[in-house]
Amino acid sequence: MAIGRVLLRGIIANSQHAIEGVQMSMALARLHSAISLCLVALLLSVSIVHAQRSGEAGADVYRIDPQTSDIRLLVYRDGALSTFGHNHVVSLKDFKGTIYLEPKLEQSRVELEIPVDRLIVDDAALRRLEGEDFANQPSKDDIASTRTNMLGDALLNAKQFATIKVTGTSGPIDANNFAMLNLSVQLLGREIKLTLPSTLKLEGDQLEASGAAELSHRQLGLKPFSALLGSLRVAEQMKFKYRIRATKQTK
Repeated sequence: MAIGRVLLRGIIANSQHAIEGVQMSMALARLHSAISLCLVALLLSVSIVHAQRSGEAGADVYRIDPQTSDIRLLVYRDGALSTFGHNHVVSLKDFKGTIYLEPKLEQSRVELEIPVDRLIVDDAALRRLEGEDFANQPSKDDIASTRTNMLGDALLNAKQFATIKVTGTSGPIDANNFAMLNLSVQLLGREIKLTLPSTLKLEGDQLEASGAAELSHRQLGLKPFSALLGSLRVAEQMKFKYRIRATKQTK
């Protein structure tokens, strides 16, 4: 009987060792599989990054110069009492932007970042350039009031949405260097799609893109400012003009 118990304990012990061996093998197999999956994921991510960088490698990078660029939005008065209001020029001289110019120009793209609180209302020199419709210069108080309304919660809501971001690509470019830009505008937490005309000019390391178009408040998801039950209000239609100048960056 004693010998039988010893043999039984030996069999149990060997069985436990065998089970532990199987469990260890399974754990090692799972570990190996996990390591393999991690390596595959790492290789895939490296490949993706490499592909993205390879795609950007052929692009010439142009940094936009906001001081020599010109962006203007012409806003018009409307309503029965419009003679008591003013047309306004909203402009911009402080923003960041980059143009990636591809060997195939239609694959080029642009990125802009516009701080809303840097928008300028009724610069006197720009008003003079716009002619008769803007001949009457508003007072400092009128300008301050217009800017407050523009940045307020009912319009651009600058406190909550401090930045307007614009990204876009170029459509086919014709023999006159004209193209349509397909833009995505991040405004008030929404994505707005716009198409704008553009004429490109490339001289040495300087790139210029310019154009003009009519825009509406509705296109931008905005409601025009209105007072006195709509008798004095901002017109629905606006005019947008731009000339973007950029300098090629050394690689």
